[in-house]
Amino acid sequence: MTKGVTRRRLLQHASGMAALTLCGAGSRAEPLPARPFHLVVGGGPGSVPDLVARVIGDKLSIVMAQPVVVENRPGAGGIIAMQALMSGGADGSMLAIASMSQLVFNSYLFSKLPYDPQHDVAPIAPLVIGALAVAVHPSVPATTFAEFVAYAKSRSGGVTVGTAGNGSPPDVVTRLLVRTAGLDATFVPFRSGPEGLTGVMRGDVQLFVDAPPLIVPQVKVGAVRALAVTGSVREPDLPEVQTLAEAGFPGAQAEAWIGLVARAGTPEDILAALNRAAGTIMTRPDVQEQVAKLSFRPLTGSRDAFRAMIDEGHRRWGAVIREAGLRLD
Repeated sequence: MTKGVTRRRLLQHASGMAALTLCGAGSRAEPLPARPFHLVVGGGPGSVPDLVARVIGDKLSIVMAQPVVVENRPGAGGIIAMQALMSGGADGSMLAIASMSQLVFNSYLFSKLPYDPQHDVAPIAPLVIGALAVAVHPSVPATTFAEFVAYAKSRSGGVTVGTAGNGSPPDVVTRLLVRTAGLDATFVPFRSGPEGLTGVMRGDVQLFVDAPPLIVPQVKVGAVRALAVTGSVREPDLPEVQTLAEAGFPGAQAEAWIGLVARAGTPEDILAALNRAAGTIMTRPDVQEQVAKLSFRPLTGSRDAFRAMIDEGHRRWGAVIREAGLRLD
């Protein structure tokens, strides 16, 4: 190694050069917050949002050449995390990993939400998107979702459907699925995804919808049967399983997404720099590999595109939640 140049200095130089690439050749770097970034996540350690936050936080610290501290603030449907974001100031140092629940669903599930997702939050960038898997107990005489619909409609008492808690993304997506298919269904809310999966494995409910990483292992051992996935493409771990569109129910297609946000009022140049950083991060092969293990696909897009995604979510899911009469307070 060259005399007088330490490994730490080389890493510092590399980080600084990575940050400068955000601005374009010959331009001045955006003024970043004088303190470390804090990345708030509304899930506990090991949860899916937390795992996404760890991936993003690690790479963001390199690209922005500034420390990133991940803060877990679980509970209350992500409201606690969003309150932490709102209390953190608007200098750009406080960021959040925000889900579809926090940015859309909570507006209709809570009558007195302590933040306004459409006015108090500044969208930065979409990060990941992923489908859910539709599974049944092996005793159900159906191998596709179309066959399940025919079976359900032949029964005078309808079918029982398990969900991972009222108002959760799997619950809301399941209600859209049932409405689109015109099923007579009794909903059975479980406290968590694993409990719901156990319920369908025991035969307590006939249908259950949740994330592929939870369901796929039980499909492989024959404890449940996968009928469909809710996304626009087939799942790599369930290559033989149809999408809902392929099954004849394109109106029920739905995917859960997660994005990066700040508090409204954060300086525009910082938001723009963070959007570019997120785009850089999500195109890295190692990041794509990590999120694929969570059954997510990476997303990139402008701040306006992310705002449009959120707005479309309100138009679509507000009606579903209202019709279902779901409330969490």
